[in-house]
Amino acid sequence: MKKYLFYFALTGWTLGLLVHILSLVDIDVTEKVPFVWLLHIGIFIVWLPVVLDLKKNEELQEYQQSGMLNRMNPIGFYNIIFKETPIWMTIIAGAGFFYAFINFLLFTSSQVGTPDIENGQFILQSHGQLIKTITEQEYHHYKANEVRGFSGHWILFYGIATAILYKFSGLTKQN
Repeated sequence: MKKYLFYFALTGWTLGLLVHILSLVDIDVTEKVPFVWLLHIGIFIVWLPVVLDLKKNEELQEYQQSGMLNRMNPIGFYNIIFKETPIWMTIIAGAGFFYAFINFLLFTSSQVGTPDIENGQFILQSHGQLIKTITEQEYHHYKANEVRGFSGHWILFYGIATAILYKFSGLTKQN
């Protein structure tokens, strides 16, 4: 079962990355693939087993019960959770972690409202208040930007889950 979760997480990460790249080049993926938002739900499908697996990890339990100074060192934590993960995959997952924060800051500073269609008109609104009427091209630009904000988080959560679940992938000598 965990082997399938690894491949599910890897698929989610790949799709999240693809959607993110398309949104960076201003392509509104939601126009042709509205079910792309199901990637939100997939995060919970992979993260619940990841958290449960980490709770059973004896080395991690010992680390959590160690002194405060030891727990303040995140390297020890990462060494435990990525113990059986190849270094290249750990680096990619870590880069995704930091990129997600940068992407979120850029998203929140650039998103001025939510694009919507009301009475056949493309509009930009904030908390139900009309900001302005926009063109269809602007609408798709804002939608692509909205997807970019979320897909950065998909890269983060699916990437970390993929790296943690790697030990169950069948690609290692130990299973």
